Amino acid sequence: MNYHKLKVAVIGAGASGLCAARHLLSRPHVFAPPVVYELSNCVGGTWVYTDKVGRDDYGLPIHSSMYRDLRTNLPKEVMSFPDFPFDSQLPSFIHHSDVRSYLEQYADHFEIQPHIKFRTHVELLNPVSGTTGDAWNSWEITSLNLNNHCRNTERFDSVIVCNGHYSEPFIPHIPEIEHFKGQKMHSHEYRCFQTC
Repeated sequence: MNYHKLKVAVIGAGASGLCAARHLLSRPHVFAPPVVYELSNCVGGTWVYTDKVGRDDYGLPIHSSMYRDLRTNLPKEVMSFPDFPFDSQLPSFIHHSDVRSYLEQYADHFEIQPHIKFRTHVELLNPVSGTTGDAWNSWEITSLNLNNHCRNTERFDSVIVCNGHYSEPFIPHIPEIEHFKGQKMHSHEYRCFQTC
């Protein structure tokens, strides 16, 4: 019997993307190894701190909203994946760098790194019509490798989108805000108190 393994793409190598990839890899009889698209050059998603705000070197929005001295507002005991606990020596409320390190260890432990296409920007995700023409049965991803500027289109049976929901600041309309003379800044752009 010829059995088709499902080809799945994962967009994003933050906590959700890594978890999705880990579970796809744990079922090799059902799924082909996943292809994980990651815009940055490392795993961690929003937990990757940078001093930069605005746009990166490629003109793309800075993803992380981390500020320099951030500690988690949840204890690590409830943040961990059930099958991969945090280091017990860490305090309950940990620095953001500890979360990033944890995600790097998770990716290494479950051998996810070889399946990640780093510095790859997903430009387009399109459903592909099935043979009847009235429903789609696969997806096409067009991506751009930011290192060599090569575009690539691949087809997948399924796509898991894990690109985060804290990366784009929401700025509500405030009547008369144009008359405010002080500095206006969204927390997404905050990194440290002005003396740093």
